[in-house]
Amino acid sequence: MTLHIRLYRAIAYFALASMLASTACAGLFNPQPSISEVTLTTGFVSDYRPADTTVTFYVDSPRVCCSARVSGAVPSTTVKASWTSLKGGMSKEAKPVIREDTAVCDKDCYVGFTLPAPEDGFINGDYQVDLSISGAPKASGTFSILKDPSVPIPGINSFTADPPRITAGQEAVLKWKVTGASRVNIQPIPGTVAVEGGQAVNPAVDTTYTLYAVNRGGCSYSALTVNVAPFIKEKPDLQILEFWSSGNVISYRIKNAGDLASCPTMTYLYKNDLLESKDYVAPLAPGEERVEALQQYHFSPKFGYTGGSEATTDAVNIRICANAEAACVESNAANNCLEHNFGPLLSINLARYAHTAHWQSGDTTLNWPILKDSNTGLAYISTAQLGNGESYQDALLVAPPPAGGWIQGTFGLLRGTPETLEPFYIPHKCKFTCKLGLTRDTRAPAGAKFMLGTMQGNEITYFPPVTIDSTSKIEAYEVDLSQFAGKKVYFIFRVESGGPWQQGSTAWIEPIITQET
Repeated sequence: MTLHIRLYRAIAYFALASMLASTACAGLFNPQPSISEVTLTTGFVSDYRPADTTVTFYVDSPRVCCSARVSGAVPSTTVKASWTSLKGGMSKEAKPVIREDTAVCDKDCYVGFTLPAPEDGFINGDYQVDLSISGAPKASGTFSILKDPSVPIPGINSFTADPPRITAGQEAVLKWKVTGASRVNIQPIPGTVAVEGGQAVNPAVDTTYTLYAVNRGGCSYSALTVNVAPFIKEKPDLQILEFWSSGNVISYRIKNAGDLASCPTMTYLYKNDLLESKDYVAPLAPGEERVEALQQYHFSPKFGYTGGSEATTDAVNIRICANAEAACVESNAANNCLEHNFGPLLSINLARYAHTAHWQSGDTTLNWPILKDSNTGLAYISTAQLGNGESYQDALLVAPPPAGGWIQGTFGLLRGTPETLEPFYIPHKCKFTCKLGLTRDTRAPAGAKFMLGTMQGNEITYFPPVTIDSTSKIEAYEVDLSQFAGKKVYFIFRVESGGPWQQGSTAWIEPIITQET
């Protein structure tokens, strides 16, 4: 009996030992994924490695990023990040989870997670990001978001809609001017904008737009509502479909696209915004078209112009407007006018004026060309070789100072004795077009922000910026300059970096102002 018991115990011990050995081997050859090198950062470089290391952010920071290294990953290993508020912060819930994200690793890799800033900025407090795999906690990191009470909150000088009431299908223009802000955002659209500017919107229903201006001191905001009236049928709708010159006479085709006959109206002809002629138009039935002519106006554009430079033009802008005296109440008064340019059109390649531009970096005035050995940045004309393999000759290459910051050039025409920089005259129907990119040797973890600005007198306005953070990325950039028709303006090319700039440059490729017919 004792022999049987001893034999049974020996077999049991052997089975247990085998099981433990098997488990140990399984753990040896199938290690559980682990997470290390948890780093809070302002951004990423390649493969989600951190661009820098910090645990302190501010209420106007655009984002908070977390980088971590995953080891022992097998295919489809899923890492989850939970962002939570510890003290103060963005939520007052018992378990204040602000945001959750996931990333997948098929082998050992770095993962990255981003907590984007709300439109009105972060709320100051202490935060934590917890990283887990398959529900099992693996690592965490804590950080603080600070508010600087010594910094005055931004000032919103103006925020308006023109007009504040529209008919469905029409546009209103939001205009704003903000001071002391590091970031400005308008919701629901257009999103992130410059500190001053304008944006056309066409809401289908009554819409409230809110402008948020943020800096390290906090957030200011202002709201307005664009009221939208429904499209009204059974009214006339006069349109100028086309116009042309027959010798010295301007003829035009007018149509009533509405559901009701029009009343007698007057058509006006404007030359370079000046009223030159009027034409009486008898009532039109619904859907009726008619050809009319402005017999009293003598049309004589300078088609033979050959002198001057690319920065001048003798083009004539002709604009014809139906129902110019608003004698008829229309269903849509926004489509009454049509304009064309006649004669030689303006075309300015601003890169050709870079050598005479006023260049500066911070408080330092720079002399052209600004070469690579300068600690204030660089700017010169050369071939842009981009990371996507494309090359462009005669591009304007600009880089901020190596320590980070900004550099900008103010472009104008060098004229007079002694020579002074004068603004460009902008005629009707002009636009700015350019391609933007980074040269393939660029080493700038946070990328660069491209900004086009205009200056009238001492007032500078910047259009919404474009940020590029990859050498393989190239963006087409276009700005409508119609708001400057008939005015004189300087143009500003500005480049800002998000951190230290190691080498390479931004590329402004074919920055051209063109006038359309």
